[in-house]
Amino acid sequence: MEKSSFRRVVTEADTAAALDASLPPAASTPFVLSIAERACHEALAGRLDDDQLSVRSRAEIDHLAPSPVGAELVATGELVAEDGPKFNFEVDVRDGDRTVARVKHTRAIVPQAAILARLESRG
Repeated sequence: MEKSSFRRVVTEADTAAALDASLPPAASTPFVLSIAERACHEALAGRLDDDQLSVRSRAEIDHLAPSPVGAELVATGELVAEDGPKFNFEVDVRDGDRTVARVKHTRAIVPQAAILARLESRG
């Protein structure tokens, strides 16, 4: 089964405080989810034709601990099941030796033209 990792350093723009000043300057849950998604997308890269994309269809996240600005987060996604065009992943997001999030993530492979057409119809 496919497995891929993606790493990113937390910047001030990635924090919950960047979204709302009353929140702490720690990696926001949307940021943590985005790097988990990126790891899973990269795990599927070898399955994509030039005219296809992988897109999130579902995500369930347990954000377990805060990570400060400057921390390097590493998301490792492992493909655990597939059902037609849908691919289910389990993702572990680590800050050094700590697991800071666990994500169950489903991606689907879709034609790029279908996504672009939907975007244009909203224009």
